[in-house]
Amino acid sequence: MQLPNLAGVATADLVEKIGGGNFSASYINWSRTMHLLRTNAPGWLPELVEARDGGILHAAPVGCYLLIRFRNGDIATPPVPQAVMDTRNAAIPRDKITARDLTDTHRRGVCMAAAMTFGLAYELWAKMPLESGYEPEPEPERPTEKAHLGLTPARAKIVRAVAAAAIQKHNEGNEWGAFEEVQGITDSDEKMALWEVLKPHSDLRACIKRLAAEAARNQPTEETTA
Repeated sequence: MQLPNLAGVATADLVEKIGGGNFSASYINWSRTMHLLRTNAPGWLPELVEARDGGILHAAPVGCYLLIRFRNGDIATPPVPQAVMDTRNAAIPRDKITARDLTDTHRRGVCMAAAMTFGLAYELWAKMPLESGYEPEPEPERPTEKAHLGLTPARAKIVRAVAAAAIQKHNEGNEWGAFEEVQGITDSDEKMALWEVLKPHSDLRACIKRLAAEAARNQPTEETTA
């Protein structure tokens, strides 16, 4: 059976953007990707390949990965690996992987595997134009001190990555997930820079303030722990 060729199916109106400045990315939501697959390649559905122990996590020297393929009846495509990663794209140790990590990895992996297997939305990965006039993000100019938010380039990159992860989780309705993302920033200068990056997202900043207040109220005092 010849595999469907879905190159050119994705269009500009489906593209969303996350982050900003030196850390921005264009993507198509996983649910839209699956809709395109069902519409243009009926019968093809993603499935996870079991590991030797019967689970879905395949062991690697560092961390784990999922093996994702597509099936149509008795026909299955070659599996594609997708690492379980944190917001900095680093592999998560097996004993630290959570259920949320698995669901996020599965959704990202299905989109990546669809691009590799069928060419679905491959243009985004290749930074090529889509129909309807969409153009890929221009290459960022050489960073300036202002672009670095007063931080070194490495620290500014981390702040922007955390901000992007928090924005994505907030957009998905996962308020606590967004709040937990920003808790990784403890340095005062980085906190100020993070708040500046989140300035266009007033609803997210309000959410962070509210959850921080709740966490403070629930913090045990000396009297309650004595």
